[in-house]
Parts: sequence; C-alpha cells; structure tokens
Amino acid sequence: MTSRGISRSTLLALWGVFLALPVAATMLYSVATVWRGRALPDGFTVHWWVQTLSEPRVVAALLRSTWLATLTVLIVAAVVLPALYWGYIRNPRIRTTMQVCALLPFALPFVVLAYGIKRLAGATEVTQPWEASPLLVVLGHVALAFPFFLWPVDGAMAAAGVRNLSEAAETSGASPLSTLFRVVIPNIRTGILTGAILTFATSFGEYSIARVITGSSFETLPVWQVAALQDNRGNPNGVAVMAMFTFVLMFVVSVLIARTGRGEPVRLLPGINTTQKR
Repeated sequence: MTSRGISRSTLLALWGVFLALPVAATMLYSVATVWRGRALPDGFTVHWWVQTLSEPRVVAALLRSTWLATLTVLIVAAVVLPALYWGYIRNPRIRTTMQVCALLPFALPFVVLAYGIKRLAGATEVTQPWEASPLLVVLGHVALAFPFFLWPVDGAMAAAGVRNLSEAAETSGASPLSTLFRVVIPNIRTGILTGAILTFATSFGEYSIARVITGSSFETLPVWQVAALQDNRGNPNGVAVMAMFTFVLMFVVSVLIARTGRGEPVRLLPGINTTQKR
C-alpha cells in the first residue's frame, strides 16, 4: 500500500471510531447496573430494557411517534409526488417554487418555526381550536420534513428521465395520473424509499414542534426522553434504552430499503441542469 492509501485508511478508521464511540457508550449505559468513574460499567443487566419497554407511558409515546411519523410520510408524499411530476412535464416554475420552500426549515430554527405555526393557528377564531391539537403537530412535521422527501425524489426523477417517460406513455394513450402511478413511481422507487426513511426519521426524532404546540398533552418519544432526563426521579437508563431502540429501528428500516432498492444509486440532492429537451 502507498502512503496515500495508508493515510486514507487511517482517516476512515478514525472516523469510524469517532462515529461508533457514542453508540457504544449509549449501549453500555442501557445495560449498566452502576457506572462510576471507570472505562466500563461495574456490572451489566437487561433490567432497564425490560422495565422501559414495558412501561405504559413509554409504549404510548412510542406509538404516538410512530403513527405521527407514518402520517407525515404519507402526507408529504401526497403533496410532493404529483406537484413535482407536474413541474417536470408541464410547469417548471412549480419545481422552482418547491425548491425555494424546501430551504425555509433550514433558514428558521425549529423552535421559531414551532412558535410561528402556533401563533398563526391562534390568529383567527376558525383555527383557534387547532392551536394545541395533534393535527397542528402533524402539519408542522410536514413542513419540517418536506425537503428531506423532496430532494431524493427530485434527484430520482432527474436520473430516470421523467419527461421522456411521460412522453412515451402519452404516445401510448396514458393519462398523466396513470403515467405517474404506473410508469414514473416504479422508476423512482429508490428515491421515494430514501425520502420516506429520511422523512420518517426526521419526524420520529423531532422534539420542538410537539413540545411547543401541545406541551406535555401529546407526549412523543423525544418529549418523554427530555422529561425523563429533567426529572430527578426519571429513568436516564431508559432514555439510553429508547435511544438504542430507535437507532436499531432506523438501521433495520434502512437496510430493508437498501435491499428493496437493489443497490441502485440515488441522488440525495436535486439534479442540476436536468431539464430535458424535446
């Protein structure tokens, strides 16, 4: 091996250790009996896993986060796919507008976004009943996770040549809706799956919007984790348990998506100069 190859391998190894250490420490803490000022815990137990995963409050928070993230994925997909497809084949301005809107969650802190959504909902008598409702949390998560679905799907559409596919389908007599579901979506499946897991993970781990809008009346898993850390009688080991549980869940879903995609490369960012000529 050349010195350049050794240096690259060393950097990759150090980067791998840097990423693995927090995960390993969290895993050890989730099975530690007592961990004093030593490199390893004094003992190991599965008590914290059994206790945490059987606690009704934790199970309820986990279910809320799961259905909230799932609903967010479905709504974002229903909003993005038809509009982005139409932007490719008919009106490019739609795609430009969507790209600009996708930058807003990065321009505003999540807490500011949450307070803005709450104040906007309370501005009129018609929307005031939604001011502290879970529905408003769903809409906030849709706005927050929107770019994480848009960009992989946009890249997949650009790589698949959606306009050419649409023209070929039109010559066969297919309607735009039929083309979207029977031609376009099967060809951008990997991009959709990538956007879905990114959207799910973003919604599942988001804390600010649920906490600001509903307080503790709609306790998601991140809200429970923060409350457990702040409570002197809380369960810090349980927080580590749920952190590892979430990590394993996302890892398994990512592996399943990778296998479903059959190793196809996906652009995670929008394509540049992807407008295709007739």
